[in-house]
Amino acid sequence: MRQARPARLNTVIEQLSSEDYFIYDPDTGQQEFEPDSAQWFAWLAERPSFHFTSKHGHFSARREKKPRGGVYWYAYLRAYNHRYKRYLGTAAMLTLAKLEQTARVLHEEALGAIPDNEVLNTPSLKPTLEGLTIGSLLFRWHDEVLMVKTPTESHFLNKTQAAELLGYLYDQRGAMLKKIR
Repeated sequence: MRQARPARLNTVIEQLSSEDYFIYDPDTGQQEFEPDSAQWFAWLAERPSFHFTSKHGHFSARREKKPRGGVYWYAYLRAYNHRYKRYLGTAAMLTLAKLEQTARVLHEEALGAIPDNEVLNTPSLKPTLEGLTIGSLLFRWHDEVLMVKTPTESHFLNKTQAAELLGYLYDQRGAMLKKIR
């Protein structure tokens, strides 16, 4: 049996709500300072890397030392067998707005690179139903592909994957009904 490998980036900055961020470092635990504060920039200057997640997307950030002498941050996102990279600047430039903008740009670039044979980007000429909305999720069939849309991204399931999902949900429904009886 394959064992899960440990996460390489345990330092995280994750958006919990529109204004709240969870900032965690495995050495010192959860951080209580505000983003963009003096403590924020000092803390970032001491990290070699971190993982950033917001409603716009996510990426891993790494501090890199350049041969000419400076230390600069870069954002990386691996998606669809491709690595996307963006320059972030020095630690003093790592504002929350800069991180969110970079997450959005990397996410859009990765989505734009999906091959046409993996996802249909052209609108269907046939009328489609509006789909099913549950909370912030939208489920819709489109040309034999099930689209699951969240507020920040879309996922596409082929017929086999959709059948596996429906089978799982049906089994869970049966288990819940047995508990009720």
